[in-house]
Amino acid sequence: MPNESSVSSTEISIKSSEFLDYLSVERGSSPLTIRNYKHYLKRFVDFLKKENLGSGLSDINQEVIRKYRLYLSGLPGEKGEVLSRKTQGYHVIALRSFLKWLIRNDYKVMAPDKIDLPKNPERQVKFLSGEQVDRLLNAPSASTIDGKRDKAILEVLFSTGLRISELTKLDRDKVNFDTREFGVVGKGGKARVVFLSSRAADFLQKYIGARQDHYKPLFIRHKGKMDPTLPDEKMRLTPRSIQRMIHKHGIRIKLSMDVTPHVLRHCLHPDTRIFADNEIVTARNLYYSQTKNILGVDFERGETLPATVVGKESHIASLYSIWADGYELVCSNNHRLFTIGQDGIEEVKVKDIKIGDYIMGIAKVNIVGKEFIDPRLSRLIGYILGDGVISKERRGVIIHDKDKKNLEFYKKIVTDSLKIDSRIEKNPKTNSFRINIYNNTFVDFLQEIGCVGHSNERRVPLQILNSTKEEIINFIAGVYDAEGNSNGAPRMFSASKDFLKDIQMLLLRLGIDAHLLARDRTVTLPQGKEFRHLFYTLQVIGKNDQKRFIKLIPTLKGKTIKDDSVWEEEKLPVQEILEAIFDDLEKDGKIGFRYALTQNEHIKPNRYFEKIVPLKSTVSKFIRQIGKFKYKGRKLEILKSLYKAGNIKWLKIKKKKRLGSPRYTVFDFTVSPTQNLITDGIVSHNSFATDLLMAGADLRSVQEMLGHKNVSTTQIYTHVTNKQLRDIHETFHGRGK
Repeated sequence: MPNESSVSSTEISIKSSEFLDYLSVERGSSPLTIRNYKHYLKRFVDFLKKENLGSGLSDINQEVIRKYRLYLSGLPGEKGEVLSRKTQGYHVIALRSFLKWLIRNDYKVMAPDKIDLPKNPERQVKFLSGEQVDRLLNAPSASTIDGKRDKAILEVLFSTGLRISELTKLDRDKVNFDTREFGVVGKGGKARVVFLSSRAADFLQKYIGARQDHYKPLFIRHKGKMDPTLPDEKMRLTPRSIQRMIHKHGIRIKLSMDVTPHVLRHCLHPDTRIFADNEIVTARNLYYSQTKNILGVDFERGETLPATVVGKESHIASLYSIWADGYELVCSNNHRLFTIGQDGIEEVKVKDIKIGDYIMGIAKVNIVGKEFIDPRLSRLIGYILGDGVISKERRGVIIHDKDKKNLEFYKKIVTDSLKIDSRIEKNPKTNSFRINIYNNTFVDFLQEIGCVGHSNERRVPLQILNSTKEEIINFIAGVYDAEGNSNGAPRMFSASKDFLKDIQMLLLRLGIDAHLLARDRTVTLPQGKEFRHLFYTLQVIGKNDQKRFIKLIPTLKGKTIKDDSVWEEEKLPVQEILEAIFDDLEKDGKIGFRYALTQNEHIKPNRYFEKIVPLKSTVSKFIRQIGKFKYKGRKLEILKSLYKAGNIKWLKIKKKKRLGSPRYTVFDFTVSPTQNLITDGIVSHNSFATDLLMAGADLRSVQEMLGHKNVSTTQIYTHVTNKQLRDIHETFHGRGK
């Protein structure tokens, strides 16, 4: 085994050459990668020699790395300026890869994870609208052979997401126009299958049909005299020539940025609430902020886990409103959620969701929050937002209530917390009372935190949305004192849907499930006219949730539990898994299983293969009997995993509606490692799935984005065939425009 004593003065040079051979032969890295790594490692060796720091493996330590980084920071770049932080990072990445290879080969060297990568400024995402994509694709003129070629190149790039370097390597005989698919070898020698849209295939055939040459490359240069004796590779277009072509057409149509064909994506409404590491943020704010740490869900344990936003994008799309057991998510038609199939948890596109299907939600999200204000003041703000009027002109706040005792309670908070005088008086026009709080500073504070607008436009202030548990408990209590019911199960009312959705997210922080409902109401005005308007209720339905609400929320209203609650126990929609297990048992000759269920558990199993969704307690009985029959299939482990995932709940789709014809700016995110994020209480798939699957991704990355990575470990996802990928491509391509 090699050791430190065996190194010589040229050890790093020798071993770096062996490392490059490994990259070339075993890893199959591209010539460009090998050339760059050779350059970066040679620069490190030259630095060691120049500074007389030795050339042995044992000479690489923290102090040497520190000096090397200083050395890199002073080197000139290609255009004479200082070497960019990004290029410095490439040097460090090469060195870390070299150290990792050494460790795998049993050399005792410095741990590569001790070398931090430089922090680069966050990449500014560029994107084209659907209209700009159309303009770019139609920029080339089809009257010339060059125009036909450029048009075909743009359409193929847009359809397949190929890297330009991959596109230039294509040959005519590799494209199958019958299946509209072909194989490519990408970075690291990894193969994948890509698919042409029918539109791209059509323009590509027109280009090939217009050519009158024998050259093998799919795309060739056409300028100058065609010499039939030239070898194929001399005629092949280079990546640089295609980049110049795209840039030229971008300038011609006066686009405001350097472009490559846009990758259209499906994603979320700007106001979608996303659970971050210690706060709730909107999709819009997450996109524009530096926030990267969010929360995802571990499906096997049902727990929330830290996750990181590693990519984000914005574009224009039509939106749909999805209502599932009192939770609403607004997203595009190709956004993906999670359901349960025969092989466990699997993704489902919004366009494929039907009324009665189940999707994954979250039961509780633990966020510590940040202290904002005195909890009593938080309660006062909730009370004001529930039934108060904030007037800058009158420099005051007016709150109405039929119960004078409620106003006296809040008058004391005003006196104790704000040191402000207020008065309670009878409302001369109605059978109620009002409290008047006149203080310009307090009004300014309320407006600064967003307590503005009409009642149907109100939102929970962001600072309170992300405050501590005690503050949000008091805030909800204030809202309930103003807009909650006095008898029956807990219920709040508002003309603002988003206000109640905000409170719904606050209740999720407390582990309380509340259902949002929309209602049309007709009111008769004093003049005798009828006024119809839409209002919303937020109801706590489950008995355990009602108990938790009553225990935690110190409201002034009467608090009772609804005895006839039908949502006491969660349902688990695992009928497909159960039916598959039953089929396996009967194939193995264990025909007494159904009888055993009926006799031992008093279950009629056939009912659960139809429309009846079993309760979790019923699923436990299935699991018990399946185990007694010595079933060893993977499906039982999946069933147990779903049963044990206590923080996951399954929401039944009640309504799906397209939000008219307008187009919206929407946002999407790549999330690692969970590949999911919590959106308005519903678990969303990694939203950053693309119109062309993934631009330039290898097959494993495509599977990862579709949720099909680590099949044997998670035992959740099924294998993706080329046909499935082609079907997905057909579904997604061009629909975002």
